[in-house]
Amino acid sequence: MTKPVLDISFKVENEKIFFGKFGNYIRIDNITHDIARKLKEISEANTWFTKEIDYKSDKTKFQNLPPDVKRAFKLNIAYQTLMDSGVTSGISYVLSQVVTSSIWSLLYARIAIEEAIHAESYSYGLSEVFGHAAALTLDLVYTDEFVKKRMESECELFDKVSEICIENSSKYSMEEKQTALLRLLLGIYFLEGIKFPFSFLVTFIINDNYDNAISGFTKTIKLIAHDELSVHVVTGKNVLNILSKEEEQGFKYLFDNGTFAKMANEIAQNVVEQEVLWAKYLFDDHEVAGINSQISESFIKYWANIRLKDIGVNDNPYMKSEKTDIIDFFNNYRNINKQNAALQETSNTSYQKGTLKNDL
Repeated sequence: MTKPVLDISFKVENEKIFFGKFGNYIRIDNITHDIARKLKEISEANTWFTKEIDYKSDKTKFQNLPPDVKRAFKLNIAYQTLMDSGVTSGISYVLSQVVTSSIWSLLYARIAIEEAIHAESYSYGLSEVFGHAAALTLDLVYTDEFVKKRMESECELFDKVSEICIENSSKYSMEEKQTALLRLLLGIYFLEGIKFPFSFLVTFIINDNYDNAISGFTKTIKLIAHDELSVHVVTGKNVLNILSKEEEQGFKYLFDNGTFAKMANEIAQNVVEQEVLWAKYLFDDHEVAGINSQISESFIKYWANIRLKDIGVNDNPYMKSEKTDIIDFFNNYRNINKQNAALQETSNTSYQKGTLKNDL
């Protein structure tokens, strides 16, 4: 059963992040977690608009790329459009119904809006560069079997929460609801913290090795990466860490008894396996300068270790993954502050809000 549009039949004194009493009356006069407010404000300061990027150079230069490079780019951007669309829908229609805190509800609403902008920006960029032919790339989600399966596991997690926590809530115990939600939170966290960075890397590598052939798309990806890595991933990390520590949230026992660590390792391993297979599909038997499936695998496993350690799972299969040059390249290349001046020269959008440099 879904929540009512508005219910003020009770007054909430101490809001819980999930599964508390919440009538959708938004008030932030008594915030339980200041980190949620800070992340919401960073999200607001990150605001950008789909049409502010210039794709004129991409129109000309993309055509000169080798066929294998074009293939990797198109598969990657179709996948990104699909994933961001799925996350937008999942947060808006599923996760939003189990969040029972004013400030966290506002933050997740901001994240859903940003994900929608991300999905729209891919379609907009493709339309600017390819015109009507953009449909051929976006249609890869229907025609390419590998791309079609890229969102399956996350969709299953959203559907499970919808079934257990919303549609047939009375049939399930609180532990079943909490377990389903934890799995979803981990799925989103690894999606945004492992899968998305790898997809960003593919764009950066192509642009860097082929004479800025996709400079417009790269500027867009840098803006998206900043949203994801300064707000979305940090939100996931903080929510999970709060649930692990605060008894009043009701989830702590699942961390204390080892359920969470086991679950986190299992989901992370599935994500890593999926991403390694995706990298092989992109690059084995297809030449793209600067990257191959081996480089990709080291990148993926490095971030898997970082993400697991950040949520307290230090004993994980990737703890010995070493930091390679590709990590430094990625972190330097995605630095949005290096492109702000250039963006201001070609856009009416102002970046003087200042919080862009505040990467948590």
